[in-house]
Amino acid sequence: MCLVGVFRYNSQQIKQMKPSFKPSDRLNLPAYPFADLERKATALKASGKPVYNLSIGDPDLTPPRFVIEAAQKALDDPRSHLYPSSRGDYDVRCSVVKWFEGRFGVKLDPDKQVCITIGAKEGLANIARTVVNPGDTVAVPDPAYPVYGRAGCQMVDGKQVLLKLYPEHGFLPDLKSIESVKLLYLNYPNNPTGAEAPDDFLVELGKLADANPAMTLVYDMAYSEMCFDHPARSILEFTPNAIELHSLSKMACTTGYRVGFAVGNPDRIAALIRIKEEIDSGAPLPFQLALQAMLNAYRGDVPPQDILYYREVFSRRRKLIIEALEKMGFDVFNSQATFYVWFKVDDDEMPFISRALEKGVLFTPGSGFGPGGRGWVRASVTVPDDVIAAVVSAIEDL
Repeated sequence: MCLVGVFRYNSQQIKQMKPSFKPSDRLNLPAYPFADLERKATALKASGKPVYNLSIGDPDLTPPRFVIEAAQKALDDPRSHLYPSSRGDYDVRCSVVKWFEGRFGVKLDPDKQVCITIGAKEGLANIARTVVNPGDTVAVPDPAYPVYGRAGCQMVDGKQVLLKLYPEHGFLPDLKSIESVKLLYLNYPNNPTGAEAPDDFLVELGKLADANPAMTLVYDMAYSEMCFDHPARSILEFTPNAIELHSLSKMACTTGYRVGFAVGNPDRIAALIRIKEEIDSGAPLPFQLALQAMLNAYRGDVPPQDILYYREVFSRRRKLIIEALEKMGFDVFNSQATFYVWFKVDDDEMPFISRALEKGVLFTPGSGFGPGGRGWVRASVTVPDDVIAAVVSAIEDL
């Protein structure tokens, strides 16, 4: 007997049906202000017009060959076809420990102070699950990487407190304003501004963490290896009472590999591992071994030539964009880190964003990073040199 059609509804019945699915309130997230711009960019591409996308930090440069080969070779390892560990492969964690001591002079325990993550983003989000109960206060920089306020606060029913970052203060927060906070996110070198944290700030931040043992300080160092004039320093050089996140994505131009690591306070690392045991089965081993290959390529605090090359390329591209913007009279924040250029255009950046899009250039509006970014624009230089040249030419008469 054929039952096809037994469960079909006629059009009148469909009209009378009420929606039965409603997502949780956690998904009531505000739409990014640049979502409409992405649709416009898609329309421009469809019309045959060239679009130069400087809105996303997705490096165009090729990963080091030895990193690619490490991932490829791992496919022949029988372990790669099994579930990985939620905390990460032991040998990879040992490589993290060796790299961290060579790079920052901080000794770690591979069993208690290291967790391999599925990129820094996953770690940043899951740490909040280990700390925040409904109504707990989460301090989020403004402007900031949206994950902190969304996955790190709203999606765990936290109460968000914005820490204003002002250009006249180097986009550093006033640490004296932080009180009764359960979770504090900070990120230097900074996305979106490119700001760096000087040693005196890190000293005070370390004192704050030590004086507030119930507070969890999460220090996002995804851009630690993208500094052009001096190396970034770890918060763990100044306090043991923090968790720090690193990522292979920016270090090796491998955003698609989705592998990074969290290091720091043993109790907090244990809590992160416990959450990951419930939620995921860890990062795939081939990409963990790619991470290991990159870390093992360092000689103490000296990176491999590939990273030096990346820095040279991104620094040169930044200078080209900055020169064009300053020639146009825009105020560009002076930084020597990350592959972003952060510049002020007006009280409202959207008219500039729209004019640039008419020229086929897609920037990221600063308000997408929080109310403190209003009037600012982020340009990413993770595109080929010929695109940078085309952008410079296109924006000269905006």
